[in-house]
Amino acid sequence: MNRDQMHSVLHNLTEEKAPASQINLLSVVQSRLQMSHSIHSKGIIMNKQENSNSRKLKPAFIVIAIVMIAAIFFSLPEGRTLAQEIVHFFTRGETNLMPGPTATPVKWVEQTPGVAGPTFTPQPSNITVAAFEVPCGSYQEPHCSIDEIRKLVNYPIYALAKLPGDMYYSGATGGPDFVNISYKSPNQSGYLDIREEPYTGADDQINWQLGADADIEAVQIGTVSGEYVKGSYDGTYDTPTWNSDLDLQQLRWVKNGILFTIYMTGTNPPMDSESLAALAETLTDGPVGESGIPVVESPTPTAEPFDIHSAYPLSLDEAEVLAGFKLISPAILPQPLIFVGGQYDETKKEVTILYKYEVPEMPDIMDGVLIKEQLIPKNGKCDLCSFTRGKFVYGSTEEVVSEDAVIETVQIGNVTGQYLEGIGWVNATNDISGWAWESDPYRKRLRFEVNGLAVEVWSDSYGLTKADLIAIAENLK
Repeated sequence: MNRDQMHSVLHNLTEEKAPASQINLLSVVQSRLQMSHSIHSKGIIMNKQENSNSRKLKPAFIVIAIVMIAAIFFSLPEGRTLAQEIVHFFTRGETNLMPGPTATPVKWVEQTPGVAGPTFTPQPSNITVAAFEVPCGSYQEPHCSIDEIRKLVNYPIYALAKLPGDMYYSGATGGPDFVNISYKSPNQSGYLDIREEPYTGADDQINWQLGADADIEAVQIGTVSGEYVKGSYDGTYDTPTWNSDLDLQQLRWVKNGILFTIYMTGTNPPMDSESLAALAETLTDGPVGESGIPVVESPTPTAEPFDIHSAYPLSLDEAEVLAGFKLISPAILPQPLIFVGGQYDETKKEVTILYKYEVPEMPDIMDGVLIKEQLIPKNGKCDLCSFTRGKFVYGSTEEVVSEDAVIETVQIGNVTGQYLEGIGWVNATNDISGWAWESDPYRKRLRFEVNGLAVEVWSDSYGLTKADLIAIAENLK
């Protein structure tokens, strides 16, 4: 809407709500200001000065009149619609890396050096679950109908009366502050989720942060504007990185006091910003018939979960036998890290011991701590003694870090070591020349030498700091 259109809309709406033939808004404002002025000027009768002051106040009259007209305009449905148009639902981050959570204080627990401790049994965490999980199921397996979910909240719930392609309605859950409605395509080839919640305007409700390369597109949904983006953070990398080619589309807008978010995952049916906006326009808070009744699904077989113990099968004693030297292990560890096992690299003569975070609600989480150890060779290269700078060569077995990577010298008890942050060499282009060093602090590494051993303490976690790694290293026994 340009300036001339805005002026025309304001004029028409003002004339409709306050006809000029009946109310002269500017005159009323002027008269009140003049009355106020005359009160402050009581006892002074100077016509020439009053005329001069009146001329000086005219700009103020105009400004106040515009403010009052705007207040009337934005209180009307048309004005509220315009206000919605300037809402931004997404923001671009400074990088393409997914922001990490704020670090929380680490709770340390004692370990018996050289002995694998018992598996830690974590307390239930505060991970959010659906408030309506008992009647309506979890977010992964919702089963309430549209009529049922509408009875559980005190705000209108919109749904699709006609479903796109061969999609079917699979259920709704959530509550009480938001509802999630799910649709699916056969053979898990497409998922459509609609999240609906009363709009508050809070920053954490809108302004979702995306990668720096995200393409945010303004779209029209009927009479209101929204924003569309394609892509998501790609978990293929150690630190999720924004990838605009992933088949996840999001469309967000506000209408009738409800904030809507559509998520389309997959390629069946094929959708884009225009087709999603057209679909969004058909949402109704009226009856939706069979399109709001969950389809009974046959259970699908699930793949066997990856067993991390198969990659780290050795006990400490078994790893020592293969390595031929006495291992050191931590006397304290952050909770809830647990011992998983070890592995031995015959080529490098190197033992790796894994301690992994155990979180019941997130069994697939791979954050943890690795401790690598090798005897310092009398001749030849020592892989774990220090970090080596160099240029990345695809296919090379030599480990190098970027020339501009920040390597710090740190004190570990009475020895010095090197500290490095960065997940390493990544390639977001699938081009052999596209490898670049990524210095994100998700991965932290500490290398030092002690008692004839070269040791590396390696952390994949935003929750652990440099000081935490040094504390682990100082307590290796």
